[in-house]
Amino acid sequence: MEKLVDGDLGIVRAGPAGFGNNIYIVIDEASGEAAFIDAPDEVEKSIAAVEFAGVEPSTILLTHSHQDHTASIVALKERYGCRLIADPEEPWIPEGTLDEAITDGDTVKVGGLTFDVVSIPGHTPASTAFIHGSHAFVGDTLFPGGPGHSRSNELLQQEIASITTRLYALADETTVWPGHGGNTTIGASKAEYEVFASRDHAPDLHGDVLWLES
Repeated sequence: MEKLVDGDLGIVRAGPAGFGNNIYIVIDEASGEAAFIDAPDEVEKSIAAVEFAGVEPSTILLTHSHQDHTASIVALKERYGCRLIADPEEPWIPEGTLDEAITDGDTVKVGGLTFDVVSIPGHTPASTAFIHGSHAFVGDTLFPGGPGHSRSNELLQQEIASITTRLYALADETTVWPGHGGNTTIGASKAEYEVFASRDHAPDLHGDVLWLES
């Protein structure tokens, strides 16, 4: 469990939870207002992260609706009264849990912090990044070394387009906080992608793709 503070933004990262998910809590250090990024399994680990942070999140910001990112939504809503904020086009949001619908170009507030809502479809139909300053919470769309898992070449191409046109438009020093594993930066990822883009690829390429090896 660790905490990073960058100006008024505090970030607690804990876990891994079930399926190797990261647990994130973002905090407005000025007001103490806080939000979860996603709601992975093993809710007791999220509760421990709350106790470590010394805050009670009032919101869940959902990057996408795969089960490993939604498993604790109901439990966190019951325990902390959290409001769920998500793109309603995500197909697997637990029924009756969505409190506020968002879409590309919106902003969401966590205390005095403003997060930009950026649509990054491909891994799922309406995957969403939440961006504040030099920090981007991207769910399972981008990892150190490559894009998130894709179920077809068409979806891989959609995901790559989201990465190259939306995420790579961010400053090179932007920290990428993925749903699993460690961080990367936009600059480091762009350099890896240049290697991938310089190669020819099978027309059915998809699945677990690595920029430097695929």
